[in-house]
Amino acid sequence: MTENLHAPIRTAIIDDHEAIRFGMAAGLAQSGDDRVQLVGSNSTVVDFLSGAGDADVVLLDLQLADGSDPKDNAEALRSEGYKVVVYSIADNIRLLRRALAGGAEGVCRKAEPIQQTIEAIVAVAQGQHVISQEILAAIEGDKDYVAANLGARERQVLSLYAAGLEIPEVARTLYITENSVKEYLKRIRAKYTQVDRPAASKLELFRRAIEDGIVPPVEPRQ
Repeated sequence: MTENLHAPIRTAIIDDHEAIRFGMAAGLAQSGDDRVQLVGSNSTVVDFLSGAGDADVVLLDLQLADGSDPKDNAEALRSEGYKVVVYSIADNIRLLRRALAGGAEGVCRKAEPIQQTIEAIVAVAQGQHVISQEILAAIEGDKDYVAANLGARERQVLSLYAAGLEIPEVARTLYITENSVKEYLKRIRAKYTQVDRPAASKLELFRRAIEDGIVPPVEPRQ
């Protein structure tokens, strides 16, 4: 992201529908909100990355014409330093979960007002995770999804750790030893791995906690 706090957030859109790309450009221009600037649009992640796009945040459609996996796309963009906001009709929960597993920080529906999308872009650029309650409810209602079977104490540890507390702080808050916290985290990671949702890093644990409703997502202000 740009170092100048007053500079617009450079935003790119990756969508295989030309009308969506043109529509987003027009919508941002007509919004009069100078916090976000569209700096590029592409139909695939490969095309975007090959052009060395200069952007802070990327709006990424879930289903692209090249058949690429949303998880792979999100990971590829994240590895190059871009923040990712899924920009989709968001009706395919499986693909949405794939994008979140790949590191997408936010989700916006194409049907939402342009101003709401702008607020999501700004929030994600500032380091927040943005998922609306409606989308979260759809994720939680997905019967084909396998959540990690965490116990009550494991959920407590995860909620505190994922919320930003360090191991000593979690231990003091729960009146347990630091070794106990480490052991709980070890068990939590093992349980997520068992359901094919690995969480090796603290950031990945945060995402799993959001997916399982243990940590609430941050919603943009309307």
